[in-house]
Amino acid sequence: MPAPQPVAPVWNGKTNGFSIASLSLALFGCVGVLSVVFGVIGLRQSRRNGDRRGRIYAILGLSITGLWALAIAVAIGVAVAKDIADGPDRDAAGAIRGERSIRVTDLRAGDCVKDLESQSGSRVDVLPCASAHSSEVFAVLPLPEGSPLLTGEARQQVESSCEAKLTAYAGTKPGQDAYLVLAVTPDDLDSTEFQNVLCIAHHRTSTTTGSLRR
Repeated sequence: MPAPQPVAPVWNGKTNGFSIASLSLALFGCVGVLSVVFGVIGLRQSRRNGDRRGRIYAILGLSITGLWALAIAVAIGVAVAKDIADGPDRDAAGAIRGERSIRVTDLRAGDCVKDLESQSGSRVDVLPCASAHSSEVFAVLPLPEGSPLLTGEARQQVESSCEAKLTAYAGTKPGQDAYLVLAVTPDDLDSTEFQNVLCIAHHRTSTTTGSLRR
């Protein structure tokens, strides 16, 4: 007499909740441990309960999560490869090597900014001063003692220091109709780490080539 065949589990008609959660997280790009864990639990329970739809949802959730993880890994790899290809931001003398984006807090005297007015956030596009640019950093000064939030007399003191540094940097005082002197402080950058003042000469009307340094 042949052995009895195992009876397939009877599905109760409800799609497994873990499978649904795994697929939902994956579709919304929430790639992480939860999406994988929910998918594995949902797949196991769906197989045990005969929930075909739950199995499909769990497999889709795990697959999409894997694709997201692969895409993130590729993006990171491309970024790393680009950094390696670009090389260090500065040459041995400290000059910027080609056009690139650096943190505002990494700016040094002699750096030229491509288009200051279009910049936002914590990074800025810089390039060699021989290329067309709107602005040039001519000094980085320490903050006066006290709060980094400079107002009133303290602010005027910093601005006067920047103007004096520009004259020393350029060998003469550039015409005020051509350049606007900016004193950029930590509160302007919303930064608690940066503890200096950036002195920047910004061309009022257009871009220029060459450095103000003499």
